[in-house]
Amino acid sequence: MKPDRVAVLGCGPAGAAAAITLAARGVDVVAIDPRPAGEWEPGEGLPAAAGAALRKLGLWPSFQAGGHLPSSGFVSCWGSDEPAFRPALLDPRGPSWQLDRVRFNQMLRDALGPALPHRVTEVRRNGPLWTISLPGKPPISVNFIIDATGRSGRLRRSPRRVDSRLVGITALVPDPSPDDAAGLVEAVPEGWWYASRVPGGRMVVALFTDASIAGTIDSWPDLLAKTALVGPRARWPRPDRLRTAAAGSSALERVAGPGWVAVGDAACAHDPLSSRGLHDALTSGTAAAEAIVANSVPAYAAQMAATYHAYLKDLGWYYRRETRFPDSPFWRARQR
Repeated sequence: MKPDRVAVLGCGPAGAAAAITLAARGVDVVAIDPRPAGEWEPGEGLPAAAGAALRKLGLWPSFQAGGHLPSSGFVSCWGSDEPAFRPALLDPRGPSWQLDRVRFNQMLRDALGPALPHRVTEVRRNGPLWTISLPGKPPISVNFIIDATGRSGRLRRSPRRVDSRLVGITALVPDPSPDDAAGLVEAVPEGWWYASRVPGGRMVVALFTDASIAGTIDSWPDLLAKTALVGPRARWPRPDRLRTAAAGSSALERVAGPGWVAVGDAACAHDPLSSRGLHDALTSGTAAAEAIVANSVPAYAAQMAATYHAYLKDLGWYYRRETRFPDSPFWRARQR
């Protein structure tokens, strides 16, 4: 039976997709998210496959008007010292996109409607209902909860398996070559670098490495200067601010239970090398909402588990292609 009222905890891409889908099917949605929508955050690559998800949500026209940049493809040094170029023309769905992430998030927020800007202090199950406590507000009662709180998974209804402790050390800097539309990926002994332009004449540059290695890195700019591919493309003074965030693979052992379901990174978080984060956030949010309405949440959970298992196999195969650094702790771990 379709629930009368659903709470969505977290209004990032996954939570927004779920809320938009539920509202379109006549469900009363309470969206709760304490995060301001206007802050930049890492995660700017949107693969071409996500176009179908945006069309399903009715957001494709708004997305096209958002000033996001099509990518011409990727240049990579992976498993070889010779750069290899994969053009976007090889994808029949068209180019991937480099987002103005603030504008993208705002587009989703505008489509889902107002969200309560409060932190949840307690979530309690009372028979068939959930009671959600907010500071200084009356408690909210709902039939169902969608956990879209990201990797932190604040609903905490299931243990979380962690398959890697990758972190990304990221800077948003001026782009010295704004006409270069290709993204860059370069493997190095410490991990791998990523760089890509974003709207507004800027560039995202990131080093992905293990948390145990990140703590030993003295100078991110000096490591960047040693790269053969990314460093020459990203020429600028030392960045004022570096942002470090978890970026490894992890998943809930159970992504759903009685009266609740997890979506996006709260359910399954992906290594950025897979370029799956935003795409899977949109599709999992939509799929979970449809499953709630159709009373088929167990099928959604089974599909998420199978997809995550297949993703780990594919990711392991790709990492094992890089064999140039046999003495590196980062790469030794991935060869195993």
